[in-house]
Amino acid sequence: MGGLDDGERWGAGPVPLRPNGAAGPAVGLREARVLAPVDGPRSGAGPLRLGLSTGALFPVPTEAVPALAARRGLADLEVMLQTAGEYAPAFARELAGRCADYGCHVHAVHVWQEFHPLLSPYARRAEEAVALFDLAIEGAARLGARVVVWHGPKRSDMAGPACWDRFVAVAAERAAACEAAGLALGVENVSWCALATTREVAAFAARMDDLDPAGTGRIGFVFDPFQAAEAGQNPFMTLAAMGDRVLDVHLSDIKEADPSGRHLPPGEGDLPWPALLRAIAGAYRGPLMLEGVVGELVGRLDRSRALLEPLLAEVGDAAAESDPCGGAPPAGVMEGIRLFNAREFYACHEVIEHEWHAERRPVRRLYQGILQIGVGFLHALRGNHRGALLLLADGIAKTAEFAPSCRGIEAGRLAVEAQVCLDRLRELGPERLASFDPATIPTIRLSPTPAAGVPPGG
Repeated sequence: MGGLDDGERWGAGPVPLRPNGAAGPAVGLREARVLAPVDGPRSGAGPLRLGLSTGALFPVPTEAVPALAARRGLADLEVMLQTAGEYAPAFARELAGRCADYGCHVHAVHVWQEFHPLLSPYARRAEEAVALFDLAIEGAARLGARVVVWHGPKRSDMAGPACWDRFVAVAAERAAACEAAGLALGVENVSWCALATTREVAAFAARMDDLDPAGTGRIGFVFDPFQAAEAGQNPFMTLAAMGDRVLDVHLSDIKEADPSGRHLPPGEGDLPWPALLRAIAGAYRGPLMLEGVVGELVGRLDRSRALLEPLLAEVGDAAAESDPCGGAPPAGVMEGIRLFNAREFYACHEVIEHEWHAERRPVRRLYQGILQIGVGFLHALRGNHRGALLLLADGIAKTAEFAPSCRGIEAGRLAVEAQVCLDRLRELGPERLASFDPATIPTIRLSPTPAAGVPPGG
């Protein structure tokens, strides 16, 4: 994919001239490069496709993003309102015109957190926050958006159960205001706000009778796997807690070992994107907003797209499969099988667990069975007799459901050979566990031939 590389920056000069010749300063040489024809293909128009948050390009002016997004083939936008002036009706009109000129569609409008202390005990502050929020709703409707994104109150504003009830009441009122404009309110899981943890997301979801009494879908969630990871949560569990109420998705990455490595473009951190995208596909249909901050180094977007777009194509292919046992296992499962056969059972568990969370079809029980068998053997090798018996028995039962084979994995053989080991462990008991022979642990076989990178069993 061509275009600006990491060393080339968005020009800091005047905002580019709209292609219809609308009034504005002349286009400079640096801006003209950005307004050249799109180098790469447009991001797919399927159920899941990539979009762009204007906030990812900070400090590029919001009104300049449609031209840049169009050049890079990203037609779906989320508009991050970053100043009070960007809430003004005149700004919304100008931005709507630019989006129309460049063929962009605004999926969501994201309000700026600091402008909306809606739970403030100081009445005037809360009233002005609501008034500005109303302008955001008006602007979102003018832009043709579907969702208004809000972080919810800060965690520092959520002391005590009374604050939680107040949050629910304010969210219900804001959702009603959005619904009146033909929009929905999306509350994001943010590490420093009210819905940081999976438990809090689940508790909010449990109040949907209060938040959306007519069941019109006027309120839901915005899923951000980076924010979940930063809050120390399992992103898959956070997504599961949102149920069928996901209205928008943000994509950015995080480096677990480096606190400064946050809000990165996808692929520059440690999040398991193949499994995450499959999990998202089970809960959401629509644009996935690239939100990792690239600033003026817009070429970093290309690297994220090069990673994510093939994965999205694979997700689409998997969704079209009529037979859940047909085809090859996902790459993560194949890597897990390689680790299992190398007797790296802990690493196997870590890798396959992502795939288990991501899969929504019954074949997920096979993945869970494999990881449980692996952990069972890990317990046996570490001297935990009871843990070994429990995990092996449960994993064997799940794996046997897919005998003789599923997705090329010889599940029946694995179940039988693991059962032999389980019987031996029961016979030895905890006193003689050290006599268990690790050489009897089975390997996972693939049929008719192993895939590349996975050594054949035995």
